[in-house]
Amino acid sequence: MSSAKAILVVSLLVGGQLSCGGGSRHGGSPPPQGLQANISISPANVVARSPDLTLTITGSQAFSFSNAAHRVNKVVWLANDTETQLPTTFVSSSQLNALLSAPLLADAITTKVRVEIWDLEGDAAIATSSSVPFYVTSPSTPTPSISSISPSTVQVGSGDVTMAINGSNFGHYGHFIWSTAFSTTNGNLHDTGTWLQTTIISDSQLTVVVPAKLLHSPTSFQIVVMNGDVMGMSDGYFGYPRSNSVTFTITL
Repeated sequence: MSSAKAILVVSLLVGGQLSCGGGSRHGGSPPPQGLQANISISPANVVARSPDLTLTITGSQAFSFSNAAHRVNKVVWLANDTETQLPTTFVSSSQLNALLSAPLLADAITTKVRVEIWDLEGDAAIATSSSVPFYVTSPSTPTPSISSISPSTVQVGSGDVTMAINGSNFGHYGHFIWSTAFSTTNGNLHDTGTWLQTTIISDSQLTVVVPAKLLHSPTSFQIVVMNGDVMGMSDGYFGYPRSNSVTFTITL
């Protein structure tokens, strides 16, 4: 084959390759980092342990959603390197609704949301939006308050006593963070506090067990409730909200 013919053949092959595979599909890959996102979401954050949530995804001129019979819009939730496809409803070419179920919102975490458009006969997304952040934030921990305790007085030598603590802002507020009652002689829970077995009845009542070993002599001590990390007993008493103190008396 002459050199002129060889050049012509190569040119035709290259031209054929470009005409078959050239160009890019609409949104075929995520935009480079730093470019403006081509979708937005609302809301963009929620407090941990929220109930099921409907997420609204809004498209843009650069990325619209498809309602074609052979196309499907997939909203993908990425958290801890795990992808979850969310149940999705097409509203319009510029809006999708996706369901975020409560289990996905159990703990504080930063996640990412993106939209993929698939052809039902294909094995890969034909269009992928940018990824936008969604924040599951830690709930604020309220300060507990004690209005009364019952009983407030027992006799020396009593056996274990079950006490009701009435007040407000009792409950679970995060992983290992919940309302727990203590007895203390001087308010220093770390050094002199005694953890009392606590059951949360409602946001306004706890029941605790005061052990018999604390009731062997006439004295008094303070009952305090802390909303904190009871598993970190060595350092969990610092910085967490705690209630006012109420006096419990052991009499002759």
